Amino acid sequence: MPLTLNAVFDLVAAPSRLALAGLVVVVNAPVTNQPTQLGTPAAITLRPSGSPAGVGLNIAFSAIPNTFDGLSISLNAINSTFDGLRYPSSCPASPADVTVTADSYQDPTVRTASAPLRVTGCSGEPFAPAFTVSAIRDAGDTGVQIVTTVTQTEAQATTGKLALALPLSVVEPDAESVLRYNLICINPASGTCRAIGTAVARSPLYPALLSGTVYLTGHLLAPAVTITFPPPFPITLDGTLNLGSNTTTFTGIPDIPLTNLRVTLAGGPAAAFLSRCETPSGTATATLTTQNGDRSAAVPSAFTVADCVPPAAFTGGGASRAASAVRRPGVERASLTGLAAGRPGLRFTLVAGRGQPKLSSFTVLAPAGLRFVEHRIRGHEMLTGISLTSARIRTASLRNRRLVVTLRRPVATLGVMITRPALSETSRLRTNGRGRLRSLKLGVIVRTTAGRTRTVGVALRQLKR
Repeated sequence: MPLTLNAVFDLVAAPSRLALAGLVVVVNAPVTNQPTQLGTPAAITLRPSGSPAGVGLNIAFSAIPNTFDGLSISLNAINSTFDGLRYPSSCPASPADVTVTADSYQDPTVRTASAPLRVTGCSGEPFAPAFTVSAIRDAGDTGVQIVTTVTQTEAQATTGKLALALPLSVVEPDAESVLRYNLICINPASGTCRAIGTAVARSPLYPALLSGTVYLTGHLLAPAVTITFPPPFPITLDGTLNLGSNTTTFTGIPDIPLTNLRVTLAGGPAAAFLSRCETPSGTATATLTTQNGDRSAAVPSAFTVADCVPPAAFTGGGASRAASAVRRPGVERASLTGLAAGRPGLRFTLVAGRGQPKLSSFTVLAPAGLRFVEHRIRGHEMLTGISLTSARIRTASLRNRRLVVTLRRPVATLGVMITRPALSETSRLRTNGRGRLRSLKLGVIVRTTAGRTRTVGVALRQLKR
């Protein structure tokens, strides 16, 4: 006969290390009228970032009994009301679906049903995040440890987008360290990558701190930052790094409340960022946007790099001249010719900038479809087809498919020309060079006598056949 019982949901300890918590159903038994648990605790788990359904919660009941209090039963309906829930904190015009899958003792076939979850009232939540940053320079090198901390109260709307902008005059990406220590990670899940830092987060959903790992991903001209957290919060935060503005932007942050997110980028010789201490103080800014996308907050944080000692090149009488510089090392007049004929020629000019230390070496990252080639001459691998104006080559070699050139004497400006046989192109690029190609991207890392490096990306738009 049909029987309706009042039930309550109780949170209990997680039934496994992969679960956030457990959920039990407690009813008053029809015969004894005593509170009795119906079946085993359900596991509440967090779907990972790579789930087709997106990040969210799963509640999985298993082994629901077909006998209860000595009676044979058949559970055919559960009417649930969850009180006091505040999340999600986004109100999309097209609501996401809540999906239920179930089977039966009489029919093991899994059936699925879904219904839209309509959320309202997102604009009424407070949103007032706080942000701090600190940095410490290593005693023996230019590497710098950077710690950023974003905090919110659990009553605030959660953050869906986060942009962290560091002043480029104070700290900057260290391209040389990235290349030397092979810091770019192709697959963070492989377990073979070298991390560039750690992350610690706190959520009101979980009693313990969440510990994650920070990796440098993407590639040298378009680097990215990836933060991974293990179960029970198997989420991944992906951010793009804009080298021009020194800003890392995380988008698509899961709708999970985090009251504290602290990211520590390691210092030392393998640090991803460096400080030359020419300008030891500045202001960083965190710009946060709500999950609903209707509000943003730009929060500044002034900081000074601790243990910063200005380099010798910028002390005494040279300090004022360096401070008045209006240019930085860069690339000018870059061009690429001969693609359609199969005889590529790359030309560009390197400049140190007014008031800046002279150039001592440079590294060239070939545009897509081009590669640098060594040839065996008299039993030795050599590079031929490289010439400089206003400078002389001390050494020229290939490292990880990149051309590295050191100069005999530092110069303020020099011209570079790279042609065959040091430069070759793919057949596809040769075909595209006959008219369909619009631009290619050249990357150059310049190094000065003060030990400073800068990565410059140049769009080659004036392509000549």
